[in-house]
Amino acid sequence: MTELLHFCVRGAGYALPLNRVQSTIRMVAARDQNRGVIDFHGRELAITSIDIHPYERRPLRATDSLIITSLGERGIALCADQIEGIVAEEKTKPGDLIGTRMSEDGRIIIDDLSALPLYQGVHPVADEETEGILKRRAQAMRSPQEEEGEGIYPEILRFQLGYVEYAVEMQYVREVILTGEITPVPGVPAFITGISAVRGKIISLVDLRKFFGIPEFGLTDFNRVIILSDRKMTFGLLTDRILGTSHLKRPIPQEPTNTTIPQSHLIGIADNVIIIDAKALLTDGRMMINELEE
Repeated sequence: MTELLHFCVRGAGYALPLNRVQSTIRMVAARDQNRGVIDFHGRELAITSIDIHPYERRPLRATDSLIITSLGERGIALCADQIEGIVAEEKTKPGDLIGTRMSEDGRIIIDDLSALPLYQGVHPVADEETEGILKRRAQAMRSPQEEEGEGIYPEILRFQLGYVEYAVEMQYVREVILTGEITPVPGVPAFITGISAVRGKIISLVDLRKFFGIPEFGLTDFNRVIILSDRKMTFGLLTDRILGTSHLKRPIPQEPTNTTIPQSHLIGIADNVIIIDAKALLTDGRMMINELEE
């Protein structure tokens, strides 16, 4: 089954096959303003935008993202207003442009980026505060990336709860969906917010803050659900925002006193991202609620 990375540009929905995406990162400042390139762990990548409104290029915001992908044989950093998640591909029809397809909900699926009007270069930055944030991120990203097996952790999906960033291993992520109708279920643990129908099957929805006793700092909307599965157990994690996929350096194990997440469910922390052990979640006996299993 093909998986797609959904993202948004100026209110329009797009998708790239996940096998075309190397990573997603938060927006950073260009290393060379004249050439419009970033330094991605020692690799020089051109900042590229889908040029929907060429005369109305809006300033960059700290909440923007870059999708690390390729255009022909060249690596590029594709600008996105928002990364919306990873979804299994469904029925499509040919798009208006060669090299694209259209999903049933009108999203443009890009099989060939060269089919779209593209702009390579640096956009203006919204304000001085944003410029400072983007420069600090760029500085932190300039160190060369280590090879797999020499300090790089397998691919993860980053997400946000309140003001805190978490992640789970991509190998256990089946898909990411919008939060739909949640039906409360009486008599279940407090961390089970309810159940929801996903592709014709009923799954339970888990609030990690209640499961781990995480202090509820910051407002939460729970507008995305990460579907975790190991083929034996399937459930959804309620999240505020999907931040994208990436490879992080191997996390440093944390002592239990530094977080409410127990060592049994914690892989570690890297680049201020708390990496939760998805396998431990899926095999946790507290999740075995018979009437909510698939």
